[in-house]
Amino acid sequence: MRYFIHFVIGLLLIQTPFAESIEASDFETKEQQSRYTQLIENIRCPVCQGQSIGGSNSDLAKDLREKVREMILDSKTDSEIYSFMVERYGDFVVYKPPVNSKTYFLWFAPVLVLMISLLYLFQSTRENKEKTVNASSNLDRAKKLLK
Repeated sequence: MRYFIHFVIGLLLIQTPFAESIEASDFETKEQQSRYTQLIENIRCPVCQGQSIGGSNSDLAKDLREKVREMILDSKTDSEIYSFMVERYGDFVVYKPPVNSKTYFLWFAPVLVLMISLLYLFQSTRENKEKTVNASSNLDRAKKLLK
């Protein structure tokens, strides 16, 4: 029992440094709150790269969340906020990057890979069909020779 108590106390002590304070964001309307939530989930954290700024605990993500909050309170539109973030951190910072000369490969590579795969599949099935036809004709010819 003593070891169990030490184990539980140890777990509680380990978790304490990882505790984060909850950010309180005061908005004038519910619409601003919902816009804020949507924006911070659609902007990628430049540090973490796999998370949005809403889900990241990095210092930069906290600063960006605060900047988004300030811009919403200053009555900036969503496109102005996105363009500000793209200006600072590049197209990578938005989960849906715009279609431009820098991002053509990003947008069209999946379609290109799909087309190449379908072409390869079509070609290989056609070759298999020809091999089957040739094999059956060779079998018929062999039977005739054996008679």
